[in-house]
Amino acid sequence: MRRILVLSVSFACLGFGLSPGHAHPHEFIDTGITFRFDDRGQLGAIGVVWAWDELTSMLIVEDMEMDTDGDGELNGDELQRLRDHFGRWPDDFGGDLYVKQGGKAVTLSGPLDVQAEYRGNRVIISHLRALPQRLNPETAPVIVQAYDPAYYAVYDLVETPGIRGREGCSVTIREADIAAAQKRYDQLLGQLTEEEIMEEGKYPEVGDAFADEVRIECDKRE
Repeated sequence: MRRILVLSVSFACLGFGLSPGHAHPHEFIDTGITFRFDDRGQLGAIGVVWAWDELTSMLIVEDMEMDTDGDGELNGDELQRLRDHFGRWPDDFGGDLYVKQGGKAVTLSGPLDVQAEYRGNRVIISHLRALPQRLNPETAPVIVQAYDPAYYAVYDLVETPGIRGREGCSVTIREADIAAAQKRYDQLLGQLTEEEIMEEGKYPEVGDAFADEVRIECDKRE
């Protein structure tokens, strides 16, 4: 079962769990995406903003023993601890951001320029993911999805992704077919044994099916 970047927060201890027969996430993260182009018009980085729901934010803050006075604010040292924590990803966490062009997966860097806020009782983390191999959306659209493969967390795009550093580009969003995703989940779940589910905590990895698809393409530059 997914844990938020190796925090010891345990939703199982709170009585939460994935119910067989119905895919249901337990972390809700409002997500912002910005495409950043270099001076040659190549896609060089993607800016990402995560804003956790209030319940998960409360658990993160409590687990890290912050806001001990309960005033709903974090001091400079506490915000630095958040930046440090979310800037060091465990080896088995890839950032839940998936990029493709021409059907091929695109490699991204780890988190860069990590920033942290605590606003409205929500933990908000922003960071950059650089593309070591720059992409040209003139040749083929770039496809981006934000999702947790295990669907323990759901990343909800709160607005159309932004574009910086280049004109003549457009972004479209293809919303996920939730009914089809649920059907896929049910089919895969039916292939697991009760032991795998109850003892191993194994569940179908269907996060991609529940995720919206962002597509960016650009006109040819003169």
